[in-house]
Amino acid sequence: MKNLRVMGISKKLLLGLVLFAVLLAMAICFIVQYYFHLKINEKYEYTGNAMAETLAAWVDGDKALSYLETGVPDEYYDQVLEDVNDFQEYFEPLYVYIAIPTEDNVLYLWSNGFSGEETIGYTTGYAAGGKEWMIGRLNGEDVERLRFVEDPEFGSIATAAAPIYNSAGEPVALACVDFSVEEITDVLINIIVKINILVFTLVSLYIVINYWYVQRQVVTPIGELTSAAKEMAISLETQEPYKSKIHTGDELEVLSDAFERMDVELRDYFNENMKITAEKERIGAELNMAANIQSSQLPSTFPAFPDRKDFDIHASMTPAKTVGGDFYDFFLVDDDHIALVMADVSGKGIPASLFMMISKLLIQSRVMMGESPAEALSNSNAQLMQNNAAHQFVTVWLAVFDLKTGKGIAANAGHEHPVIRRANGLYELVEYKHNPPVATMKKMKFKDHEFELHPGDSLFVYTDGVAEATNEHDELFGTERMLDALNSDPDASCEQVLNNVMNGINEFVEGAEQFDDITMMSFHYYGPKGN
Repeated sequence: MKNLRVMGISKKLLLGLVLFAVLLAMAICFIVQYYFHLKINEKYEYTGNAMAETLAAWVDGDKALSYLETGVPDEYYDQVLEDVNDFQEYFEPLYVYIAIPTEDNVLYLWSNGFSGEETIGYTTGYAAGGKEWMIGRLNGEDVERLRFVEDPEFGSIATAAAPIYNSAGEPVALACVDFSVEEITDVLINIIVKINILVFTLVSLYIVINYWYVQRQVVTPIGELTSAAKEMAISLETQEPYKSKIHTGDELEVLSDAFERMDVELRDYFNENMKITAEKERIGAELNMAANIQSSQLPSTFPAFPDRKDFDIHASMTPAKTVGGDFYDFFLVDDDHIALVMADVSGKGIPASLFMMISKLLIQSRVMMGESPAEALSNSNAQLMQNNAAHQFVTVWLAVFDLKTGKGIAANAGHEHPVIRRANGLYELVEYKHNPPVATMKKMKFKDHEFELHPGDSLFVYTDGVAEATNEHDELFGTERMLDALNSDPDASCEQVLNNVMNGINEFVEGAEQFDDITMMSFHYYGPKGN
């Protein structure tokens, strides 16, 4: 047996507990961070926007734009600047300012901590995403009411903004309030570190206690059960009964007792399985013998009539099981007449095989006695109906063909339609009314059907296993695909004709299981004396 390196239960348990601790710490960090971010967002969004909107309501939008043109502050400008500074001093935001966002930069009008001359017309660039946000807030677009920015110079900042309108109701500037979130971020990190230290301490203590308990109550008894299982496997061969050695007072002891009881059942099963295996081998040998007997009953040597130049014939049967219910037959009634048989017995396996051999012998004997196909089937039907307790039946296509004249007589007992190819033409299905299958009704009379082959014509007959070959999508091969396979090489020899159809079936089913016997026969007529 291959020696595998495996991780023991103890290591898996320890690894699982450590992984649990790591995931728990990550989850706590995520929850705390998410909670703080939510609270920060709620606080600054409400407070910041309230301050920005209040400040925006105080500023005259018409006058605000005039300072960009003159660049000179006046009494109103100084009053607004004083209000801005009072805002910053009372509410303690980081920055309070009034600015105009343009396509290229931000123009400042008022800002805390600066005089009018320093602020009017002062410009700065946009931080990442700042342009879209400020212009969106100015124009009343659906953008977030609070914007967080990581600035390399000023750190983490939350910004709220409200538009300032002129007398025409047009937005001309933004009242902005910036808040620093650095302190809260530091508090958040400090809380997360403390929580993780506490979690690590508690989880480590839990890991140690749980590991010790599970090792003592579970891992060690399981190891003993593993050894017991190995001993049980050996005891089946040495005939030494297994005895439980585990006494833990819990489910593991119950499991060990179950091992002991299972040992008795396994011995009984082992002995019974040996008998069943021997019986299967015997049945398999008999089935193989039956398959050989069945195969020997069908013409299998080709070319079948090497001295005959007036015709060629080839046939094959591929059973779905070891033995099948399909059969074909061909034999010379005399020097000028050949009989062709294609049949399919109901059912599969040994019963169908036995019924097939009886049917074959009856039909052949009747034809050799000079009976027409219809007479042969009628008399065979009468004999098969006697003592047919299994209610089996057989579909048959039977023809007797005159090799001198090319004329033939056929009888079809519920079988598939034959296929004929005229010289230099294509294979075509020949459809006509059928009789019921043989062995379905007493005193059944069958009808003959006349046909004629000319030199160069071919005949193809088959069982339903060809047309009903099924792929993995439950689609049938069908007669149309069968005709396509036949006409892929209409001038092919009789043997190659069967190969073409079988190749078409195999390509269609793509390895799907065969459910029915596949039997085919190809006959080519060259004409009297091979002309």
